[in-house]
Amino acid sequence: MTRPLVLAATLALGGCAAPQRPATVSPGVASARASNPIVDVDAWTFAGSRGRLIRTANFRIHTTMPDSTLLGRFPRFAELALTHYSTTLGPLPRPRAPLETYLMASRPQWATLTQTLLPERANVLLRIQSGGYAAQTRAVYFDIGPQRTLNIAAHEGWHQYTQSVFRQPLPIWLEEGLACYMEGFRWSAADPNTPDFKPWSNPERFDRLRELVANGRVLPLRELLDSRPEDLLRTSAGDTLDYYAQVWALAHFLAEGLGAEGRIRLERIVREAAGGTYQARLREALGARAARNAVLSRIGNAPFRIYFNEDLAGADAHWRRFLTEITRTGARDAIILGRSPIARPPSLN
Repeated sequence: MTRPLVLAATLALGGCAAPQRPATVSPGVASARASNPIVDVDAWTFAGSRGRLIRTANFRIHTTMPDSTLLGRFPRFAELALTHYSTTLGPLPRPRAPLETYLMASRPQWATLTQTLLPERANVLLRIQSGGYAAQTRAVYFDIGPQRTLNIAAHEGWHQYTQSVFRQPLPIWLEEGLACYMEGFRWSAADPNTPDFKPWSNPERFDRLRELVANGRVLPLRELLDSRPEDLLRTSAGDTLDYYAQVWALAHFLAEGLGAEGRIRLERIVREAAGGTYQARLREALGARAARNAVLSRIGNAPFRIYFNEDLAGADAHWRRFLTEITRTGARDAIILGRSPIARPPSLN
């Protein structure tokens, strides 16, 4: 979930207590490896449940999780994901303050926390079955198994990062597409606790996309640019998964499917949103009112036309050829390995 969500200013209302006496770092949390990012651990409670507050250089991780593989990997994963966000699309700013993150042991605990933080949105948010969301620089997760929880954390962590760092918001289709792009990772062969982030390594998104392409259910590009995942969440979880598969592919289309010039333009829009000059570029092309409306609504094709291709019909035809290519027979083998299924990226023109 993205910026439309509004979090309460404090956790005190939900029974979240201030950190108590310092606790000994558990072997299940801090491994002996030299790259352990944990700075310290304090006791923390939520609604009567004992937990821990784990501090790293860039995160404050509030958790009710027992010692486990997931908890042992989470702090390092979060730190390396943050590095991925701030480098893979060119150099981007780092957060100025630690990012508040919640990893709850169970969905009921997560639901209670959600109802406390976002009572006006809880009915929609509690339809989420996949482990969490981010809102106003905080990320809130629950355990759905090590791999799936970390996939969600990679996605929602991107939202948490942009909410913390970007001076102007990206359009929703790009914000969500890049969040899906950031999900992909494999565990390093050299160290099973170290993620190797590979944006193509996402069989779940790929399989859904391949089904959509095979059944002729891919949205026209114009319609995809006008869609909001939050609206789809109100109707069908299936529709939401269809949307995310398509914006995952759209991010790859912009990052690789348009060739080197497309990648340059993708990095430009991300850099300008982070730096606060994105709206000015829209204003030059659209005028002040239309630019302001585009930034506020965060949907529509204007940013795509300005940054990538003014010819939306031509771009749509190119987009559909790209989808056919990346879902062709045998492409899944490349996806499993985290490799690009594109044979020869075309030029932008």
